[in-house]
Amino acid sequence: MSVSQPTHPDPRAWEGWETPPGVPGKGLLDLLAADAAGRATAMLAGSTTLTEDPLIDAVRLLASVSGTPYTTRVTQLTGIPEDDLRRLTLAYRHGGTAGVSAAREATPCGPEELSAAVDEVRGRRTFAVGELSVDAGTITDAGAGVRLRLGPDGRWYPFTHAREQWWPAGGASASAGAAYQAAVRARSLRRANG
Repeated sequence: MSVSQPTHPDPRAWEGWETPPGVPGKGLLDLLAADAAGRATAMLAGSTTLTEDPLIDAVRLLASVSGTPYTTRVTQLTGIPEDDLRRLTLAYRHGGTAGVSAAREATPCGPEELSAAVDEVRGRRTFAVGELSVDAGTITDAGAGVRLRLGPDGRWYPFTHAREQWWPAGGASASAGAAYQAAVRARSLRRANG
């Protein structure tokens, strides 16, 4: 009499399964799992800023290396045009949640703070073309194609004008003058690269 050996299921059989309709694909699940792990690690280290804003959460996911392919899907779910999502994603890469907030809307500041920021920017302008436009936490130098917006974290976020839109640039700073110079550099690099 022979004894049959028990058969063991293939532990990797799940890899060949097809995703049922309505269930996120493996790539999206991997993205969400990695994001959850990253947020948990940051939270345990005490270095995270929690947000209750689903748009900022979506932009944060799009800003990750694996998130870019989901831009069209987020557009479908939110109704926000792809170019707007690209700008918000770029804002997140440059300044995190505060950068996204500044890209959506400037944080108003008091007249003294705004006046000091304008003076700082005026001191950094080398080839002034036209006057600065100032409005509730926003300083625009249309001649240079540069705009600054105050973020909720008290830093000035630089933007440059291209393709009829204001695009976030790196170099946010508590100093409006430093942020202005960062925007001018970003604008020059954009022009140099075509």
